[in-house]
Amino acid sequence: MENLNKTTTNSKEWQPNAKQKEFLESLKDYPDGVTLKDLEIEKGKKFATGTINTLVSHGLVETVDSDGLSADIVYKGVVIGSKKLDWKIYKLA
Repeated sequence: MENLNKTTTNSKEWQPNAKQKEFLESLKDYPDGVTLKDLEIEKGKKFATGTINTLVSHGLVETVDSDGLSADIVYKGVVIGSKKLDWKIYKLA
């Protein structure tokens, strides 16, 4: 994990903050990836996407789009639209 804690950008050394380190540690338990909601339910921890996006941009975390759920919107027996719900799956890079 030590080598994942530091990356260099524009000759400045960047290090994840405490919340980002906590997120990286949480991902160790999920080699196939995990959603933010699953982390909240299973570990009782909430993470903001802004915190995670920085880790993605530094190449420490990968995101995968889930298949999600799709449903038709029906009004009086007629399909008038559809709705797709999807979420990101996060895993260590």
